[in-house]
Amino acid sequence: MKSYPIYMARRSYRGSDPKKRGKINEFNRVAGRVEDYLNADLAQKADHTINTYLSYSIAHNVGEDSALVHEIVFATDCGSNGITIVKGDFDKAMQRMSSPPEKAIDGEATA
Repeated sequence: MKSYPIYMARRSYRGSDPKKRGKINEFNRVAGRVEDYLNADLAQKADHTINTYLSYSIAHNVGEDSALVHEIVFATDCGSNGITIVKGDFDKAMQRMSSPPEKAIDGEATA
C-alpha cells in the first residue's frame, strides 16, 4: 500500500538507441499523467482514508493505453489490477473503516 502523495515509478535509459529512448520517454510521460491524476483525485478525499483505484479505470480517466497504465501501476505497487493508497494515518484509516458511520439528525450518514 502506498501513501499520499503518490509517486509513480519512472524508468531511465542511458543508451543511444532512439527507439528505446522513445519508449522510456513515453512510459515516463504516462507515469506523470497517472501520478497527477491520482494526486489530484486524492487531494479531494477526506484524510485518514484508504482508496483503491483500478488500472483500467485510471487508463480511461487519463485517456491513455490500458496496458501501459497497468504496467506503470504494477511497477509502483505490484498490484495485479490496481493500486491502494492511504491518505493520512493508516491506523486511523483502518479504525474509520471498521467503525459504523455516525447518524446525523436528519438520518443521513456523515463522514
